[in-house]
Amino acid sequence: MKATLVIGKTEIPYVIRYSKQARRKRVLVTPAGVEVIAPEGTTLEGDGGVSAFVHSKRRWMFDAVREVDARQGKLLTQRYASGAKLQYRGRWLLLEVQSGPVAAVEVTCKSKFHIIVPEQLTGTGRLKAIQAGFDDWLKQRAELDLQTFCRRHSSRLSVTPAGARLSDAKFNWGTCGKDRIVRVHWRLVQAPRVALEYVVAHELTHLLHRNHSAEFWKKLAETMPNWREAKEMLERWEEEHRAV
Repeated sequence: MKATLVIGKTEIPYVIRYSKQARRKRVLVTPAGVEVIAPEGTTLEGDGGVSAFVHSKRRWMFDAVREVDARQGKLLTQRYASGAKLQYRGRWLLLEVQSGPVAAVEVTCKSKFHIIVPEQLTGTGRLKAIQAGFDDWLKQRAELDLQTFCRRHSSRLSVTPAGARLSDAKFNWGTCGKDRIVRVHWRLVQAPRVALEYVVAHELTHLLHRNHSAEFWKKLAETMPNWREAKEMLERWEEEHRAV
C-alpha cells in the first residue's frame, strides 16, 4: 500500500508493508525509498494504527530522507560526474558528461563514455538519470552478448535451452533451473567478456549434467577449452567488484 507524508512543502512517499514476522512498527529509509513495516493485522487508522505511527515519526523521517539523499548524491557525484571512470568489459573508461537538447539520457562509447543529459535535469535527479541511462546501455550490450554466447555454446553442446534472460539476482552470476532457462546477471557485461561467456557456457552445460562432476567439467571443456582461465578472470573481477 502506498501513501504520502506531507511536511510543509515536502512530500515523502512511502510504502506500507504488513509482515507476520514483525513484532513492532518501524520505518526503513534507503536510497530506493521509504518503507513502513507493521505487524500483520495492524490497522491503518486509530491510536495504534500505521498513520498515527508515521505522524509520530515525521520529523525523524524528514531528517533521515535528507541524510540518505545527501549521501546518495555524494556517491552518485563520485561515480557519474565528468572525470569519473566506469567499467565495461573489464576496462575502466573515462566519463564525459554534458547537458543537451535531448529527451532522455544518451550514451555513446568509443575510447571513453560520452553522456548527454536533458538540460532540465539538475542535482541528484540528474545523477540518477545518468546512472539509469548507463545501466540501460549496459543491459542492452549484456543482452547481445548473452544471446551470442548462448547460440554459440548451445550449438556446440547440442542442447536447446528454453530461453536466455538477463537477471538481477543477489547471489548468483548465472543459473539454469528446471525450467531450462539460462539466466545471467547483466552486471557481468562489466567483467572481461570471456568471463560472461564462461558463465553462459557453464549454465548451458548444466542442461547435460546437473552437478559439478568430472563429466560436467569434461563437457564444459569441449565447448570452451579455456574455461579455467575464464573462471579465474571472473573470480579476480568479482573480488574487484566487491571492493568497489
